[in-house]
Amino acid sequence: RNLRVLFCHGLWSFPGGTKPQYMQNELGWEVISLEMRRNGWELSSQVRTVREAIDNNGPFDLLMGSSFGGLAIANAVKGHSEDLRLVLLAPAFGVYDTLSRQIGDSELEEWKKAGVKTFLPPGWEEDVPIPWSFMEDARRLGWPEVNHRTVILHGLRDDVVPIESSRVFMRSSPLVEIVEVDDGHRLAESLELLQDVVSMVVD
Repeated sequence: RNLRVLFCHGLWSFPGGTKPQYMQNELGWEVISLEMRRNGWELSSQVRTVREAIDNNGPFDLLMGSSFGGLAIANAVKGHSEDLRLVLLAPAFGVYDTLSRQIGDSELEEWKKAGVKTFLPPGWEEDVPIPWSFMEDARRLGWPEVNHRTVILHGLRDDVVPIESSRVFMRSSPLVEIVEVDDGHRLAESLELLQDVVSMVVD
């Protein structure tokens, strides 16, 4: 079946990444891949980007998001009356705690005081200034409620977003299922599972 998919990339990624390309080229699906930073870096801005796409470019058979994009989708569909189906790839639930641990208390305090912190994302040439409001958003929107059928694909060797975050999220709703795989955060070795994972939520 030729699916129409809305794809939301992760924090440091870009619209034309491996996952949307795989779905288009290997599975023959129609993929609308969003520029997630169009409205800004903060989660609330990315949630707005997803909502605009659902309203203006829908309907979609499936909403799929990777990491931060998965968290943005879960927030964007909250309270949405339409019957939506979600596949979340290593979603960044609890992102405030995850980032806080990675950054450490003193740097976190420094970021809060300065109001901005620069990051050099992997593979990027230039530093990116991220405002402290990014973390305030992350704390507020890190654990959305879900009221749509959702399946999570998460790697046991994920060293960016702990798989435990997805397990906690799954326990919060009977609508959520999880598929755990022996893979890392990018799920590069699990792309051939996408079709099966998707069929768990799309009839």
